Amino acid sequence: MGVIAAGPKGGAALIAVDGKPPKPFRVGASVDGNLVLQSVAARRATLAAGVDGPAQMTLELPPLSK
Repeated sequence: MGVIAAGPKGGAALIAVDGKPPKPFRVGASVDGNLVLQSVAARRATLAAGVDGPAQMTLELPPLSK
């Protein structure tokens, strides 16, 4: 739903899980039982089993329309 990037290891993302309303998650927070928000960048959030583990999923927002 949205991303706020704040430096290389900071930031947060609004993520909806299992059709529920989106909630804010900070980098390093557990998103569900198996994944944490590993990192955020412009219009992208990366999820992994741990902050230092390999990425398991990348969520990307669609490009802004002009």
